[in-house]
Amino acid sequence: MICVGCDLGTVSAKAVVVKDGDILASEVVRYTSHPDQAANEVLHRALATAGLGQQQVDACVATGLGAKAVPFANGNAPDMLCLQQAARALNPRVRTIIDVGGHSLAAFNLDDRGVLLESAVVDKCAAGTGIFIDMMAETLEMPLDELVEASLSSGNPLLISNQCVVFAESEVITLVNEGHDRFDIFAGIASSVAAKIVGLAGRINIDEEVALVGGVAKNRLVVRGIEARLGLKLADLGGVDPQVVAALGAALVAGEREQAPKRK
Repeated sequence: MICVGCDLGTVSAKAVVVKDGDILASEVVRYTSHPDQAANEVLHRALATAGLGQQQVDACVATGLGAKAVPFANGNAPDMLCLQQAARALNPRVRTIIDVGGHSLAAFNLDDRGVLLESAVVDKCAAGTGIFIDMMAETLEMPLDELVEASLSSGNPLLISNQCVVFAESEVITLVNEGHDRFDIFAGIASSVAAKIVGLAGRINIDEEVALVGGVAKNRLVVRGIEARLGLKLADLGGVDPQVVAALGAALVAGEREQAPKRK
């Protein structure tokens, strides 16, 4: 059975193609407008990578804030359900999931059956999210990947006291004008993001098996800060791109729904 999951967030569209539970392909497309077009583009890219045509897809489920804009989906599913499904499939020991998206943060716990126990969500403030990091990189006038790699060796991360994007941007500009090293500044930014994420996770009971998902999970500087504050190593998800975990979960949900007995 060929199933597709599409996670349409605020800054990127993600798609995963699954065959009988195994990942065939995944793709990520950033966008600024026309989410339906982004969804179509990411689907076609993922199917092309898998060597499949859209007519071969048995079921598709969409998730994310833009789920209703996915034109080819058979149905929708909540983010948390998709993340539960995917995280448990990738690592059954996972009990705590932290999701850091473009504009939101979420953390939740599962019991040993994968059932949701408690959750905490922040979606009204950009601090600690992917867009906050992107904006700080733009302020420092360097590509994000270069900033992360170079800042990993910073020996003097500078404290960034402001969490508000506007005030943080002003603070960063002031630090640059004072002659401070850009990599020390960015190391401080990453540290403040890690602190914000861990602060949110602290609202729930954090288990030793913690999975970090979402695009920010690919930022090694933030990951290092989170692990240092939690005092643990984040859970291994088998090398799957953490940005597509929700899309993978949506594909798994699609498979379950397709196999479920049909009502007469």
